[in-house]
Amino acid sequence: MGKLKESLAGPGYVILNTIRAINIIVFLDIIASCVVMEVKIHMLNGFFFFQAVTHAVMALITIILIITELPLFRNYFNRNWPLFGDEAGFLGLAAAMMILGVAVLGNLNTKEMSQDSLGLAFWRIVISAGILAMVMSVMNAVATIIFSHREPRISARQVRIYGAGAKDQVISRTNSQRSLQLGIKREEYPPTYTPEPQRENALKRATKRLTGRFPIKISGPMRMGGNDGDTTHLQPPVHDDAASSHYSRNSEGVPFPEEAYHPAMRQMNAANMVYSALCFQVCVLYPWHHRLDDEFNKLKAEHLRLLQESEENRLQSLLIFFGPVILRRGVAAYRYLNASITSRPPPRPVPWGAERALNFLFIVICLYLFLSFPFQPYAPERNVLNLTKSHLSTSTDLLFNRLARVRSDELLTVADERLKEHLTSVSARKIYLAYGPDTVSNCEFCSTNSLYSYLIFYLPFHVVLPHLIHMMVLLISTSEPLTGSECSRWRGKFTLVGLVLCAVDLFCVFTQDALNGASALEKAGKSGPVGYGFYYISTLARPFVFGVVDMICAGVIYLSSTNRFFFAQPSSVEQLDQGMSAAQKMLQAAKAKFHAANVYRNTVVRDKSLKQRDDLYWQTMAVLEDRTRTGGTNAGINSGSSTDTDSTVMNNIWEEPEVVQAMSRTLAGHGGVDLAQLGMNAQQFVRDATEGLE
Repeated sequence: MGKLKESLAGPGYVILNTIRAINIIVFLDIIASCVVMEVKIHMLNGFFFFQAVTHAVMALITIILIITELPLFRNYFNRNWPLFGDEAGFLGLAAAMMILGVAVLGNLNTKEMSQDSLGLAFWRIVISAGILAMVMSVMNAVATIIFSHREPRISARQVRIYGAGAKDQVISRTNSQRSLQLGIKREEYPPTYTPEPQRENALKRATKRLTGRFPIKISGPMRMGGNDGDTTHLQPPVHDDAASSHYSRNSEGVPFPEEAYHPAMRQMNAANMVYSALCFQVCVLYPWHHRLDDEFNKLKAEHLRLLQESEENRLQSLLIFFGPVILRRGVAAYRYLNASITSRPPPRPVPWGAERALNFLFIVICLYLFLSFPFQPYAPERNVLNLTKSHLSTSTDLLFNRLARVRSDELLTVADERLKEHLTSVSARKIYLAYGPDTVSNCEFCSTNSLYSYLIFYLPFHVVLPHLIHMMVLLISTSEPLTGSECSRWRGKFTLVGLVLCAVDLFCVFTQDALNGASALEKAGKSGPVGYGFYYISTLARPFVFGVVDMICAGVIYLSSTNRFFFAQPSSVEQLDQGMSAAQKMLQAAKAKFHAANVYRNTVVRDKSLKQRDDLYWQTMAVLEDRTRTGGTNAGINSGSSTDTDSTVMNNIWEEPEVVQAMSRTLAGHGGVDLAQLGMNAQQFVRDATEGLE
């Protein structure tokens, strides 16, 4: 069972953190339900105040439980609220959630908290909070039982924090707390003895205070073998400690001094006190410190080894848990990419919309690359510290005297004079290196006591405005009315890239180091010359990054618009639109052909020679067809008589006076018709109608 629980520690890291996220969501749902019930209280009498306080207290308790679930104030909870500390499980949390869930559902037993009074949406919030709290209470209790270990004592919270390395972390912490007690055995203590009351003096009390809680004391006095003044028959004191022979020499081989020269045998004076302190330091403290150093180095090496193993175990657990999912999705992505490449249509020329976007991006890229060059006329000037080869602690007068010698006319400009008034301290110079001369000189509300005031002045025009311009460039290059549908499908992705780029830039600004890469002495202003600074580097790097990003966007547009890569299959709606467009074109072509045939027929009928030729053609065709049929002769005669009748009717129409008069007036140019333009239109119509018939 213990091995089974150890194998669950790795997946338990993921499972318990997922349960933590769900717990926080449930707590937020409970807070929302408390707010709803607070608003919907029915003021029946004066005791509604206590009901409102009850809901407020429930919301407050829920907020405290959210804090216990977050990695905040862990030392405080471990010390003062151990029920929610790292060494406790989730039983206390489960009990609190069960009580909150029951309390929330219990409030629904009143008329003012019914579905009709609260409304369906608010009623669902309240009932979902109660049910989810009770369900998650059971899940937390079950998780505590499954993921906690009895030997060694590992709680489910520690598994949630460390994962598979929880066991090593607990053992390491225990060893670090008991290093002094476990690293030294009792028999390795120096020899001790119990002094007689009349022999204890100020020196021994001082020695006791020096050694602290360790039972380290110097040896006892020598016993006289004869008269009081005879020192020739000195006998060593009797020690009860069996390990006293171990300390005849220290760990470095230095012998102990003769006990006859012990200060207890001599008259107390300054020389004896110095002698006693030196003996104590050489013979006791040095070996003791060496042993402590050795124990500490061993514990440190063991701690580092356990941390490394914990990280490896955690990585293995994550790979075991997420490996199949990542592998499956990777194989699916490879197959999709392979199918897209093999089934893509043949490459085509760049459409007009994509070509317009590429031309626009090319101009913008050239502009950005030009702005990233340090020798262009709009580049920022190097900071005065780097220009004069000075360090941060250089005096202001010396700094600007050097700057005046650097100037062409050896005179400070107006901007230099204004900057000189502000660069009077090391902190101001660091702000100058980070945010530039404009921020330091022109900010009216800034103070060196509040660095964020300079940041507020610096961000809008130096960071946010360039990113807004870059976002506008990306939006223009993916605008469908200007660049077509081939570019507009990348609009969302390019916008996301611009936002991520802005977020990264803001992060760099907030976490910047004005002297990035400098040594400790250079940062302290004691050596150096100072480098270029964050402001100079970021001002030149920002347009360069914009240009690189725009190059990538232009490449993506080119590859996708020419069907070389990133080809997207047309949707069903687009396929239907394409089919309808093709059918409409076919219908228009057929209509044009029918119209042309009708014009041909009218032209033939109205012209006498063409009409005779047409009649002769059809008479011949009719005769040929009648030969293949029975009674073909009669049919041919009837057909010929019918044709003659039609010709007679049409000739009579053209010979009527009104028709003849209208035609004469039109041909004379009095009918308002441009005959030359009409002839040109007729010729163009004939060319279009007879195209492909040769």
